[in-house]
Amino acid sequence: MQTIAAISTPAGAGAIAIIRMSGDDALAIAARLFSCSELGDFSQAEPRKMYLGTINAGEYADRCLAVRFKAPKTYTGEEIVEFHCHGGARLACEVLAACVACGARVADKGEFTKRAFLAGKLALSDAEAVIDMINAESGAALKASYRMLTGALADEIKAFSDRLLDACASLEASFDYPEEMEDESVFDAKGAVADALEHVEKLLATARTGAMVRDGIDVAIVGVANVGKSSLLNALCGRDRAIVTDIAGTTRDSLEERIEKDGVAINLIDTAGIRDTDDAVEKMGVERSYRAAKSADVVLFVSDATRELCDEERRILKDIPDGAKVVTVLNKSDLPHSPRGGAVHVSAKTGEGIEALKATIAALVTSGEVDASGNIITEERHKEALERAKASLLSAKAALDGAMPIECAALDIKQAYSALGEITGETADEAIVDRVFSKFCVGK
Repeated sequence: MQTIAAISTPAGAGAIAIIRMSGDDALAIAARLFSCSELGDFSQAEPRKMYLGTINAGEYADRCLAVRFKAPKTYTGEEIVEFHCHGGARLACEVLAACVACGARVADKGEFTKRAFLAGKLALSDAEAVIDMINAESGAALKASYRMLTGALADEIKAFSDRLLDACASLEASFDYPEEMEDESVFDAKGAVADALEHVEKLLATARTGAMVRDGIDVAIVGVANVGKSSLLNALCGRDRAIVTDIAGTTRDSLEERIEKDGVAINLIDTAGIRDTDDAVEKMGVERSYRAAKSADVVLFVSDATRELCDEERRILKDIPDGAKVVTVLNKSDLPHSPRGGAVHVSAKTGEGIEALKATIAALVTSGEVDASGNIITEERHKEALERAKASLLSAKAALDGAMPIECAALDIKQAYSALGEITGETADEAIVDRVFSKFCVGK
């Protein structure tokens, strides 16, 4: 394939800019552009050794480092050369232009990783983990993407999908010799389908948590006016993010802020105090408060610790959708109050209980929902493929139990195998592959 080149470091000025080339002509192009006293010709460079020399980029030159990675033991499986230059934006562009002038072409988005996938260096799910690691904004997201990058998810799926493929082959062979093989092949197929269903359902059960790991937990702070919602937001953020006054209705729109606790990103949404009002703008804020409560992953229902719940607060709780995760927060715990069970007591004024509240929110993702040592589904594409695989497996199970002809079971197992293969890339068509790599940046 044609040699590709790209700037692999972020745009703009910085300490170092890395220009990467991959392909059959990478070494020859580097030899034309780079010279150093240690080598007569860079094409004789030792793999994985940095050389200090001069790169000649037409009208410009730079003292830089160059390193060669020898095929096939490289990221892409091809010859790779990297130039580590000074980090001027113009300089990096000039070096890239020099590479192109010598026969390379500018790489497409994610083309280096796409070549790694096509060379069998990565499963398609592993490649998706690369972009997830680049985009990770929390410790939990970083850990989940790294685990996927190691091939753990692809290995798990391949193990039980290979068993499905063997079972399907056995079933199809039994069509020609039903008396000799059918009972044994049906027995094996039932075991393979049951095993695959168990794994698929376990993975699907992690999808909601996986989405929260990837994107963070959306946490709506709701309650009636003047219970300290904005003060709580400021305390959770550790800075004055929201305006706080004693005047009811100060917050009229939703404010959003992101924090991190125990590696989990928490997207805080401060909402307008819910109350009856004739103010048209405040009414719009109250409506947004209800919408935020209905769409959030977690609702922090804030109340005043110094008094009992009022009728309006009971109505708010009743309007929160069934199944929503609600954390009752009693603010103003620094004042005389009667403790209530099942609530988190905090003081936005003194900071008491704030860290405990953060930990409670983070624990909704990190505790009890998934096995920390297991795989987590963080990609919507994987979830959709697993759902199709589950439907086919359930249909295969019914056929194997006698509801339909055995030929139908074989077809369903094939469809399940194909859906699972879309995750690892074994059965993914060109459109799926192109869609995955379109999310990448140039240079990766």
